[in-house]
Amino acid sequence: MPQGADTVQSSECRQCCAFCDRVVLPSGCIESRCPYLYLYDDERSGRRYMGCLNKVFKVEIDVDLFREAERTRHGYGGVKLTGTPTERCRTTVERAYWGGGDAFECVNPGFFDDPGAGAAAGDFDLRDRL
Repeated sequence: MPQGADTVQSSECRQCCAFCDRVVLPSGCIESRCPYLYLYDDERSGRRYMGCLNKVFKVEIDVDLFREAERTRHGYGGVKLTGTPTERCRTTVERAYWGGGDAFECVNPGFFDDPGAGAAAGDFDLRDRL
């Protein structure tokens, strides 16, 4: 199913050369015991996968690979947001490219506002975490 223009527009910003994406952290789904997180066992491969019933993220993640990555210093990381996050979703913004000069300066600071909280500008600014 193709993504709607509103979903793409709210999950990515391409207005400068940094290319930012809003991502959800699957580790947060587990920690919060999200009722929309599902698991299934693939009979062919014998592998277990997890995904989101609300399609906040569309990918299905191999549980063994996820656990292995979580044991590292950096953890599994985020997956691209493809739907509307719930209040319990842990989201952040990841920048694809770093560089110097005007081309990499943010021209869309509102993109860093929490999409689900309806926060006023500046109340929830993820740029401090980048």
